[in-house]
Amino acid sequence: ERRRTSPGGGAGWSPAAVKSAIMTTSDAVDRSGGPILDEQRRNADAYATGAGHVNPARAADPGLVYDLGAADYAGYICALLGEAALAVIARDPSLSCAKLPRTPEVELNYPAITVPLQPAPFTVRRTVTNVGPAASTYTAEVEAPKSLTVRVSPGTLVFTKAGEKKTFSVTVSSHGSGDVLEGSLSWVSGKHVVRSPIIAAAGRRLLER
Repeated sequence: ERRRTSPGGGAGWSPAAVKSAIMTTSDAVDRSGGPILDEQRRNADAYATGAGHVNPARAADPGLVYDLGAADYAGYICALLGEAALAVIARDPSLSCAKLPRTPEVELNYPAITVPLQPAPFTVRRTVTNVGPAASTYTAEVEAPKSLTVRVSPGTLVFTKAGEKKTFSVTVSSHGSGDVLEGSLSWVSGKHVVRSPIIAAAGRRLLER
């Protein structure tokens, strides 16, 4: 059955896949269809909104997921903190920074995309796994302010089987001022919308994400 397809082809879902399903199917508006508000009843920014309001019915059938395993997180720890930290956090002697690619935060296969706010194009890669119908085609749709340029390559993902993975790149450049610019990338098929927030953040706001 479609909803039971796991990212790895087995029976279970990783915590990262479950989190991805919840995030990418969340609603970008509140229950009345209006903008999501913060605790001061003002329009919430991306840091307050996150991926949006959770939609459990849609999360049960996300179509695509951004998956991560122990080795992926280990590579991130290696890039961030080094070998000593990996030994303390992972407690797995089979994981070693010498044997792992060092994965910077922006390249972690996370459903949300955060990049520097800068005029020069900045590119990140993501990989999605098909957990929906075996034969599926998704087209990239971008929402962004005029001061934020977002290019996705390839613009179409074609899947022929369940559990299949596809990698794409997102290149962002910005010509606006301020601390944060917000947009989104949605992969859209006939049955699913898989939405990821895009945040271009300057200086400290990027570090505090």
